[in-house]
Amino acid sequence: MSHTEIIILYVLGLLAVFAEILLPGMIIGICGTLCVAGSIYLAYQAGEKTLGNILLVTSLLSIPLFVILWYRATSRMFAITASEEGFSASGGFEGLLGKEGVTVTPLHPSGIAQIDGRRVDVLSMGEMVARSTRIKVIEVKGNKVVVKPI
Repeated sequence: MSHTEIIILYVLGLLAVFAEILLPGMIIGICGTLCVAGSIYLAYQAGEKTLGNILLVTSLLSIPLFVILWYRATSRMFAITASEEGFSASGGFEGLLGKEGVTVTPLHPSGIAQIDGRRVDVLSMGEMVARSTRIKVIEVKGNKVVVKPI
């Protein structure tokens, strides 16, 4: 193989490895790694020690760059975006405290109620509550809404 073909194989391999950051799935990255390793091997086989050494050193120096880019890409993909006032797991149910509504399903002791124009999963205080019964929200903890019949 000529110098040009070896370098083209090497560059395509590096591009494939870096494309793995954007297209996770490992197949492109594995193929790219094999191309890079193959180009280094072919350079040494062709008796081009200088080219082989350059490709090997460049490969080793690109590993930290790949790790940094991969870390940045994955941290952006999986970043938790919190609201300005802070993360809240309550789902906005704290505004329902003291509101009245109607049960959509029987509460055994949990079910669904229509409160303030929203369908909400609710819990009774342990008692069974029939469907279409008027209820009042007496407690909200996180996404748990506790009601009692009126």
